[in-house]
Amino acid sequence: MRRFLAKLTGACTIASAIACLAQSGYSPRQRVYDLPLPRAVAPGEMLAARVTIGPLKAHQRIVVRIRNGEIAGTIAPFGAKARQSSGLYTIPIPEAGISDGGVRLLLQLEQKDAPARAPTPEEVLGITLEYMPATKSRGGY
Repeated sequence: MRRFLAKLTGACTIASAIACLAQSGYSPRQRVYDLPLPRAVAPGEMLAARVTIGPLKAHQRIVVRIRNGEIAGTIAPFGAKARQSSGLYTIPIPEAGISDGGVRLLLQLEQKDAPARAPTPEEVLGITLEYMPATKSRGGY
């Protein structure tokens, strides 16, 4: 009976972990970046992610999502020269992407005729957060 309860407890723990990962939006086909905010976003500012990518092959793009799965932006270098070198791209972070003093970004590499996957460290070299001046319009920023 003890063995059965131990197996049942282990199965419940694994099931709970899977449920938590599903709720967090995590998928093995994406890389998760948890970035702490150095300070709160002030009035008249917005937050942006500065994503440094390495060389990408033709027809590859990096999709950047916030924690709820909403797409914040896509990085798709155009032209052979742009794909062969690293680049720095700015992705605005919607207010919904800021929670508990930080930002969780979910990055995924998509390419033609292949399943989506997590980008490698050579494809996404780094991400930093930057505060930028912004003014609100009726529809948001």
